[in-house]
Amino acid sequence: MVDHSRDVVQFGGNAPIGGGPDLSFRTSTFMRLFGTRAFWLSILTVFGIVTSTFVAAQEEMLSEIIILAAFIAPIIDAGGNTGSQSATLIIRSMALGEVNLRWRDLWFVVRRELSVVLALGTVIGALEIVLAFFSKGVGGTVLLVVGLSMGLCMILGGLIGALLPFAAKRIGADPATLSAPLVTSIMDLLGVLVYFGLAYALLGRHLSI
Repeated sequence: MVDHSRDVVQFGGNAPIGGGPDLSFRTSTFMRLFGTRAFWLSILTVFGIVTSTFVAAQEEMLSEIIILAAFIAPIIDAGGNTGSQSATLIIRSMALGEVNLRWRDLWFVVRRELSVVLALGTVIGALEIVLAFFSKGVGGTVLLVVGLSMGLCMILGGLIGALLPFAAKRIGADPATLSAPLVTSIMDLLGVLVYFGLAYALLGRHLSI
């Protein structure tokens, strides 16, 4: 029977730094448990601070079009969740030998994942528009911003989640160390950039000068 415990530990953001034996809750020293977990949590915290700083800088937009704040969480969550799904599938495919570090497999993954996330982004983006309209009475350009942002974030999340394991393997790291929280944190930042970028492009004329 195959032991998947190593992949579970690594994908949870508990991969040992610089190699060495796997972490064990029972036998690893306090400093090893603390140091490894602190390393990953520090990286995620940096991403979180950068993301929150950018959101805070959009005070003018949020104060004048307050409804936009209600959709930040679902949009960036959609991108992160899609990226985590993709990363999980690719890491499993690598473990099974279905894909390897070669251009042919990389191109296959990009083409296949792009077609899937384009469809997913379209369907879930449309669903978000319908739900936003009926649950919050949102209409017009705001709906367009929300729907496009949701779809684009899912597309980006899927592609990044699929490509990061290849990048890790290329530099000699274990692809499983690209944990779900790390992929999610990357998409948190990209998500707010996409969302507010579209908001300024499509709603900027509504702001006071």
